[in-house]
Amino acid sequence: MNKAIFIYDQLAVCGPSEEHHTTAIQLRQALGLGVLGSLGASDLTAVPGTHQRGGLLLTARVLPMTKRGTRGTRPRKMGIMISLTPADEVEIEAREIARGTQHAKIEGIGIEQLQRAALAIDYDGSEVLNPRYWTN
Repeated sequence: MNKAIFIYDQLAVCGPSEEHHTTAIQLRQALGLGVLGSLGASDLTAVPGTHQRGGLLLTARVLPMTKRGTRGTRPRKMGIMISLTPADEVEIEAREIARGTQHAKIEGIGIEQLQRAALAIDYDGSEVLNPRYWTN
């Protein structure tokens, strides 16, 4: 079983329906191969998502933030949960697999913003999210 699954609520990752699979396919298509390659994405899995509306769970290699608030020097495996919300918006959450700590969360975006939001997580600067792609 994929270790990334255990960093999320078990209800969010068990028993995807056909609707959840369809949503996961749409999210994967919206991300595109270039973004998935940039993230070093693997283990793509259809899941119910955090709101039970469908989602996509994947493993990515991202530079983590340290306890000192600086960027780490080596990428770590992170579980990325992309979920459809009840408002038909998209939510992305990145968690470090080894520690289970939240790295980043982006809420309330449209599917057309998914690529930019995902790329913002993969960054080597001093902020958690790349400001060229995402500002809060």
